[in-house]
Amino acid sequence: MTRTQKFNYLTLLLPLLLIVGCQATVQQYQQQQQTYQAAKDWYLSGDLLAAEQQLNQLHSRQLHSLQSWRLMGNIQFRQQRLDAAENAYRQALSLAPNDKFSWHNLTLVKLRQTTNTLMQARSELGQLDRTNDELLRNLLRLQRVQLQ
Repeated sequence: MTRTQKFNYLTLLLPLLLIVGCQATVQQYQQQQQTYQAAKDWYLSGDLLAAEQQLNQLHSRQLHSLQSWRLMGNIQFRQQRLDAAENAYRQALSLAPNDKFSWHNLTLVKLRQTTNTLMQARSELGQLDRTNDELLRNLLRLQRVQLQ
């Protein structure tokens, strides 16, 4: 094949590859949106397991988004899987560092983790010192929970 023939061949092949690539991207986007919507519907209906399965499927195919990671964090937070929820919100923030909702949700996770740590210390020690007891009561008040 001559240099001119190779050039002509490539100029014909390049637009075809671009068209095929764009079609794959459109299909991936549509698949992402459908799977995310299914997960969101399951979440809203209260079936957290089905919602999480949909999102895991989406994430395993690298079709994740800010919204899918945030929804995953919400699911895990509701299931008290706080470390997993923290990771999901951090994934969302890696995609959109200025997302105020992910920052808010991550703050709630950290608040709950801190509260749980103080509750565990109270249980192990029998009681907390005055400063930590006051901190625990304030954290619980923030979360609208009464100390028993």
